[in-house]
Amino acid sequence: MLVGGALAGAVLSLVSAFSFSVNAILVRRGIASAGATASQGAFITVLLGVPFGLIAVAITGQIFNFDEISLNGYLLLALAGIVHFAFGRYCNYRAIGAVGAARAGPIQAVTVPYSVGMAIVLLDEKVTFLMLLGITLILFAPVVMIERKSLSFGSKEGPEGGQFELRQVEGYSFAVLAAIAYGTSPLLIRSVVEDSTRTAAIGTFAAYFGASALLVATLAIPSRRELMGTINIRYMRLFGGAGLAVFLAQLLRFFALSVADVVVVNPLQRLVNVFTLLLSYAVNRSIEKINLRVVISVFISLAGSGLLVFAAINS
Repeated sequence: MLVGGALAGAVLSLVSAFSFSVNAILVRRGIASAGATASQGAFITVLLGVPFGLIAVAITGQIFNFDEISLNGYLLLALAGIVHFAFGRYCNYRAIGAVGAARAGPIQAVTVPYSVGMAIVLLDEKVTFLMLLGITLILFAPVVMIERKSLSFGSKEGPEGGQFELRQVEGYSFAVLAAIAYGTSPLLIRSVVEDSTRTAAIGTFAAYFGASALLVATLAIPSRRELMGTINIRYMRLFGGAGLAVFLAQLLRFFALSVADVVVVNPLQRLVNVFTLLLSYAVNRSIEKINLRVVISVFISLAGSGLLVFAAINS
């Protein structure tokens, strides 16, 4: 791997992870303050990705490069969007609903070894000992932040904000399924946009278009159509910023995957958990508690990230 490509991929991955955390904070505040559902927020943010994608294609000058991707390539990109945005996000919300975000997040860290293993098998990418050590540190960091919780806790996204039972089998099963979905989409993207920044914006647009097409198709279900019919201007304003943040995150992720290996991009993306906690402290200090566990976790993640980038540059 070229040094420039490794560095660029690492920087893009980190900025992408930060943008994902901004999206998470905005979505959380939108749901808490406006009473919107997670499903409505996802619907808005994914559909906004289509016009944002067209703008990105035009700004980057890639509007003339659509013919550089084959029909099979577009199908793979659309599939990546469906896997990541539709299936993965659904499983993620099911996991959070069953066991809470604190428990679901660390379980989803299996995205890293899964995607690395698949990249080695399918894309013939190489992993060194230092890379594995860095990945291990990044995986271990979120575990440090876990504190003992009661078996029953409140959720504003739950039925009428009441208490609900901790459903471990359901929660951890869906968390693993979400991790598999999130770990599969980079492989699909990488197989299409590998070593080509000329089509990264197009790839982002195609993935959003595929996911949006599926979400629009679900409106044929009466209950789904009724739920989305309650979306109002306030919801659109609140989730507009989240939609922009998550779009930028996805766009940067596509560019990162076009210049760097999956074994570099995906582990660095897991820093979204650390960024989210730090932003939660800054924005919702009364809700999020930052303690010594979090500080230790940040340093472990930074150490793992630095080690991973160093290993990638010198591989």
